[in-house]
Amino acid sequence: MQPAVVKPRGVPTSVAVIGAAAALLTAYILHGGATSKYAPVAAIGVILGAVAVRLAKKWTWVLTFVLVSIVLIPNDGRYLLAAHLPIQIQPYRLVVGAVLIGWVVALLVDPRVRTRASGFDAPMITLVVATLGSEIVNPARVASLSSYVVKAMWLFATLIFLFYLVVSVVRTRAMVERVMTVLVVAGGIEGLGAIYQRRSGDNVFNSLHFLLPGFNFLGITASGAANQVRGGLIRATASAGHPIELSATMAMLLPLAIYLAVSRRQKAWWLVAVVLLGGDFAGGSRTGVISLLVIVVIFLCLRPRQTLRCWPALLPAVVAIHIVAPGAIGGVRANFFPAGGIVAQQSSVLVGKGGKVQDNSRLSRWGPSLHIWSQHNPLFGEGYGTRVTGAGANGLPNPDDNSTVLDDEWLGTLLETGLVGIIAWVWLFGSAIRRLARRAKLERGTPEGWLPVALAGSIGSFAASMFFYDAFSFIQATSVVFVLLGIAAVVLLLPPVKRVAQA
Repeated sequence: MQPAVVKPRGVPTSVAVIGAAAALLTAYILHGGATSKYAPVAAIGVILGAVAVRLAKKWTWVLTFVLVSIVLIPNDGRYLLAAHLPIQIQPYRLVVGAVLIGWVVALLVDPRVRTRASGFDAPMITLVVATLGSEIVNPARVASLSSYVVKAMWLFATLIFLFYLVVSVVRTRAMVERVMTVLVVAGGIEGLGAIYQRRSGDNVFNSLHFLLPGFNFLGITASGAANQVRGGLIRATASAGHPIELSATMAMLLPLAIYLAVSRRQKAWWLVAVVLLGGDFAGGSRTGVISLLVIVVIFLCLRPRQTLRCWPALLPAVVAIHIVAPGAIGGVRANFFPAGGIVAQQSSVLVGKGGKVQDNSRLSRWGPSLHIWSQHNPLFGEGYGTRVTGAGANGLPNPDDNSTVLDDEWLGTLLETGLVGIIAWVWLFGSAIRRLARRAKLERGTPEGWLPVALAGSIGSFAASMFFYDAFSFIQATSVVFVLLGIAAVVLLLPPVKRVAQA
C-alpha cells in the first residue's frame, strides 16, 4: 500500500478572491475614495460577494431564491433598502446583485460552473449591439438623461445575466423540472393573492415587512400600486407592478402548470392552473385574455387533437373563474366590447384647453411615434432608456418627462433602439418558438413533449402582450420571460426524448 500523499493546505481560492476584493476596497478608501458616494455600494458589494461565494455551490437553492424573489416580492418601488445610497435598491436588485457576484466567482473557482453556448447567442448579441448602438449614436441625449440610462442599462444587464445563469447552471431535465416547479408554485401563491385582493381589496403583498428586514415600505401610493378600479371592480396587482403585468405573468406560467399536470398526472397541478387562470382574470386586463388566446393558438398548432379534447373542460373552468374572481369575466367582456367599439375607443384623442392633448389611446399614438422615429436614427433609435414618462419623486411633476406613455413595448422599442432592436427581439422570440415547435414534433407522443409546447406558448404569450403595455418597464414579467428563454435553451440542448415502443 502506498502512503497517502499529503498536500500542503493553502488559502482557499474563494477566500483569496474575497480578500483581494477587500484589499482593493481598502486601497480605494485610503486614496480618498471614502468621500465618494459609491463607497457604500462598493462595501456592500464585497459583503455580498462573501455571502455569495458560500452559496455558489448550491445553485438549486440559489435559483429557487432568485425565482421566489422575482415572483413573490414586489419590485415596483414598494420596498426599498433602508440605507442612504446613491441608487435605490429594491429586493430584486439586491438578490440578483449577490447572485451575480456569486456566479462570477463560481466561474473562477468552481469547475462545475461554466459558461456554454445557449443556441440563442446570435440574437442575444444583436440585442446587445442594438442597445449599445442606440447609446453611441445619441451621445448628447444619453448624457442629459444619464441617470435614467444607467438604471435601464442595469436592468437590461441583469436580464442577460439571468438568461445565461439559467443556461450555465441548469443542465439536466431534473433541474429543469425543479426550476419550473418553483416558478409555478410561486405563481400559484401570487394568483391566490390576486384573487384575494380582487375579492377583499386587501393586497397581502403590501405586508411583507417582517420578511424584508432592512427594507422600508414606501406605501402603495409611492409605487403606483394602489388598487385600480374598472367597471366598479378592483383590478388586482398582487406582487406585480400593474394589473396588466400580473395578467401577463399569470398567462406565462399557466402553460407550465398544464405541462406539470399532464406529465406528472397529478390533479393538484390542474388546481394550480385554475388558480393561475383566476389570477389572470383578477387583473381585469384585456392583455391577459389576449395572452391566453395566443397560448391556445400555439397549443392548437402543436397539439391540435389533444387541445380540442379539452374543450369540454371550458365550462367548468368558466364556473371556477366566476367563483374565485366574481365579475372578472363580465368585466373583461365589457372591456373588449365598449360602447362605440374597441377600435374607436383605442383611436380616441382627448384634447383639453388650448388644444393641448391630455390623453391619447394606443392606436392614436402610432402616427406621432412613427414620425418621431423617422426624425431620429431609424436603425438605432433615440437611445435605450432615454424615454422618460410619469411623475417624479413624491408624485411631483418630473422635469425630465419627455415622452408619452405608449402602452406598446414594440413601438417603444422601435423608438429607443430602432429597426436593429426590433429585428433582435423578433429574432430571439421567433427563433425560440420555432425551435421549440420543432422539438415538440420530435417528442410527440411523450409526456415530455408537452414541455416545448408549454414553453412556446409562454414565450409567445409574452411577445403578444408587448403590444399592449410597456413590458420592459416592469421587472416581474420581463424577468420571468428571460428565465423561460433560459429554460428553453436548456431543453433544446438536451437530447430529444424518444417515444417508447409498445410491447
